Amino acid sequence: MSNRSVRLVEVARAADVSLATASQVMNGSGRVAEATRQRVLETARRLDYRPNALARSVASGRSSTVGILAENASGMFCMPVLVGANRSLSRVDLASTLYDAAHDVKLRREHVRRLQARHVDGVVVIGEGTDSRSASVSHEFSGPVVYALSRSDDPQDICVLPDDAHAGVLAAQHFLELGRSRVAHVTAEASLTSVRDRERGLTEELGRAGQRLVDVSYGSFTRDWGFAAARRMVEDGSIREIDAIFAGNDQIAIGLEAQLLASGIRIPEDVAIVGVDNAAGMIGNTDPFLTSIDLRFDVVGATAADLAVARLDPAADDDRPTIVTVPGMLVPGRSTVGGTTSPRSLVLESLIS
Repeated sequence: MSNRSVRLVEVARAADVSLATASQVMNGSGRVAEATRQRVLETARRLDYRPNALARSVASGRSSTVGILAENASGMFCMPVLVGANRSLSRVDLASTLYDAAHDVKLRREHVRRLQARHVDGVVVIGEGTDSRSASVSHEFSGPVVYALSRSDDPQDICVLPDDAHAGVLAAQHFLELGRSRVAHVTAEASLTSVRDRERGLTEELGRAGQRLVDVSYGSFTRDWGFAAARRMVEDGSIREIDAIFAGNDQIAIGLEAQLLASGIRIPEDVAIVGVDNAAGMIGNTDPFLTSIDLRFDVVGATAADLAVARLDPAADDDRPTIVTVPGMLVPGRSTVGGTTSPRSLVLESLIS
C-alpha cells in the first residue's frame, strides 16, 4: 500500500468538479451547491484526503492554532481544564500551543510575546480557580481571548467559571432527598467568592424546603481545618444537633470524616458528608468513599475553547454575558449513601434522570 498523500487535484478529478470548486468545499468558502459539496466531501473521505495544514494556513491567512496561556499548568485543577480545551479544539481541527507562566509575571509577559509571534487565531487563559484573577491580555491580540477558571481584571472579558452557587444547591438537594434536615457548613475564608457563592446556594435551597443552616464555620481549604472543626463540634456537643455537613472542599471533608470517625461518630449513619471537587474522580477512583460535587473542570475548558472558536467568525454575536458558568454534578459516595447503594449506580441514575 502506497504512503503517498492524496492531492486535492485527485479529489477534484474523482468527484468530477474543478480544482477551484474542490478547494472551496474543503476550505468552507464560496457558494457551492449542496449536492456538489456532499459529493466532494464523500470523495475526500473515500480517498483519505488530508489537507496540508501549512498550505491551508497560508491560503486562509490564519494559523489554525489557539494559544493556551496557563497561570500554573501544574496546578491540580488546571490539567482537566487543559484536557477539555484541547479536546474541543481538536474536534474542529485546530491545534493548540501551551505556555505556562508558573506564577512568574515576567515569564507571562514573555509568553504573550511568543504567542503574538506565532500569530495564533485566539487565546484561552487558564487561571487557578474562581477566587483568582488574571491580568487581561485581550488588548494584546487581534483574535478572541477567553478566560477559564479565573476572572479577568477587565470586566469586558469573557470568563468561564464553575458554578459555585449550584454546588451548594446540589449538596442541599442531596441532603434533603436523604431526609437530612440539620445541616452544617464547614468552609474556608468568608472573604472568598467561591465560599460565599457555595454558602448562598446551600442556604437558599434549604430555605426553599423550609430548612436553615444549623451552623457555619469558616477557616481554610485544608484537611487540618476539617480536623479542627470536627473536634470543636464534638467537644462543645454541637455535633448532636447535626445530621449532615457540607464541606467547602474535599480536603476539609476528609479532615472532618477522620476526626468524626475517631470520635465514635458513624458516617453516614449519624452524619452525612458532602465535599467539593471530586478529587477521587480526578485520579480515576470510580468507587469513592466521599460524596462530592464535581465542578466539571473539563467542561469549563471545553466551553472556553468553544467560545474562542465561535468568536473567530467575524459575524459572531458579541451580545453575550461576560461571565459564563458551568453547572457541576453530584458524585455520590459512601459518606452519604452508605453501603446499601452502589455509588456508580447512583451516578448513572443521575445522568439518566
